[in-house]
Amino acid sequence: MKSKNNDVFLPLLMLMNMKKRLVSITMSLCLTLSITVQAQSDAHFTYFSEVENFYNPAAMNRDGRANVVGSLSMQMRGYTNAPVTMFVGANTALPFWKQRHSIGVGLLNETIGLFTNRRLLFDYAYKIGIGKGWMNIGVQAGIMSEEFNGGKLKLETQNDPAFPSGQERGTVGDLGAGVLYVRDMWYIGASAQHLNFPHVEFGKGQDKTAVMDIKPTLYLTGGCNIALRNPLISVQPCFLVESDLDFYRVDLSVRGSYQFNSTLLYAGATYSPGISVTAMVGGKLMDVLIGYAYEFYTGGVGVRNGSHDLMVSWQTDVDFFKKGKNVHKSVRYL
Repeated sequence: MKSKNNDVFLPLLMLMNMKKRLVSITMSLCLTLSITVQAQSDAHFTYFSEVENFYNPAAMNRDGRANVVGSLSMQMRGYTNAPVTMFVGANTALPFWKQRHSIGVGLLNETIGLFTNRRLLFDYAYKIGIGKGWMNIGVQAGIMSEEFNGGKLKLETQNDPAFPSGQERGTVGDLGAGVLYVRDMWYIGASAQHLNFPHVEFGKGQDKTAVMDIKPTLYLTGGCNIALRNPLISVQPCFLVESDLDFYRVDLSVRGSYQFNSTLLYAGATYSPGISVTAMVGGKLMDVLIGYAYEFYTGGVGVRNGSHDLMVSWQTDVDFFKKGKNVHKSVRYL
């Protein structure tokens, strides 16, 4: 029998390199076969430099401040059951031991049609001095939950045994690690997620409908802050490369920033070859950074069916043993 939920699968297939997991799980769950599926299941955010510790547990403690960030990505708008991804995270340097230790926590919730992907992440990083810069070495441990809601399937024949009629859920532990090196006004980082090759089972025993093996994903990030002759204006190029050795994506981004005292305004663009072009604007007032981005897909989805991304972050001092506040500068924003 055919499902009437096909309005979401066409645009998803157009971007199958971005969402291979949806195609793979759909085939296994809808056919209720006890088979193993290879999957790439990491979310992507336009503001990857602000939620960098989602990709790399070492991307914390840049300036000794606590950081809270939230990002919402609403993809392929105009299509029914289009992907919606939300991440909320917080990280801080511990106010002792010379602030060499930092910890973080994050929560991801991603819905793609009848699928839901949730992750709870815990990060730890240790800072060491190297030459004229410093390096963070980080580890990540978490819990991953994958869910398929078969009860919302609209079928031509009700109670079709070829399709699951209820919720199928699998939960598994997840591990990652990374490094970040910062020197003067530039940084570079490398990380890997799913190092334990998570094995997700939907159902148990004779009721097991499918299993999903998640491959490790590798990330490379970097960026710098370029000061211009006008001290109020600067440029921040950065990049993100991700791959599971089958799939890969490259994001090349640049922003121009204007800052006067505690107020900052910026505009920029991101190019992802073969996938999209993104425009972004935002600003920072006091310690709150706000941004909006619109991603135009270049794969035939349509200009009006792009993605909206919202981002909000807040920073504050964590050194409770000193009076007053210190002036902090980060690599991305002066």
